[in-house]
Amino acid sequence: MPRIIETNQRQTHADAIDAAVHVLRSGGLVLFPADTTYVVCSLTRSGGAVSGGVERLFSLKRRGRGPSFPWLISSPAELEVYGMEITDCARVLADTCWPGGLSIVVKASAAIPRILAREDGTVALRNSASPFAAAFLRACGAPLVMTGASVHGAPNPLSFDEVDSKILDQVDIALSVEDADCQGTATIVDCTQAAPRILCEGLVSSEHIESVLGYALQAV
Repeated sequence: MPRIIETNQRQTHADAIDAAVHVLRSGGLVLFPADTTYVVCSLTRSGGAVSGGVERLFSLKRRGRGPSFPWLISSPAELEVYGMEITDCARVLADTCWPGGLSIVVKASAAIPRILAREDGTVALRNSASPFAAAFLRACGAPLVMTGASVHGAPNPLSFDEVDSKILDQVDIALSVEDADCQGTATIVDCTQAAPRILCEGLVSSEHIESVLGYALQAV
């Protein structure tokens, strides 16, 4: 079983975050609540190389290298760091919907290691609205790759009590945040082309996205 640390949004979380960052920098996996669901995360890099936690994430979800993981970034400005050839729709959505439950798929820049990009050379980026996640990212000093804390075919957990024991057994530290207020899965929009597409509708509705952009979107 992992080390389980219980905290809540009213606390500073300093000790919990420090312990989690230490594990991540050692190539470990951490379970924590984003504003969407509970997720399992790894640092993207450690000591100048891809973190060992990335391979553990692939094993956790029993994935091949093709399907990559979303990146959690600390600010909308990092869209320009980890993405390239950014389209107007991507910038507008980042400006209006971040931080929040929207993942934006863009062409991956050279700052994205090849193993962490999707097969088509893209990457899904998100800036979380959770104060806890924001503090966690600041302490890490680097983006996180993440995946929902669920077994295949099961819904992603909105509370710590919903996390499957099979997932818990494979992480090093689990942060149980009492009042995390997870809201549900993120919406994913592909903004790599001039005409954006909704790949998965979640917290941010298609109607809201269309109102922001001023035109209708394609659905996949």
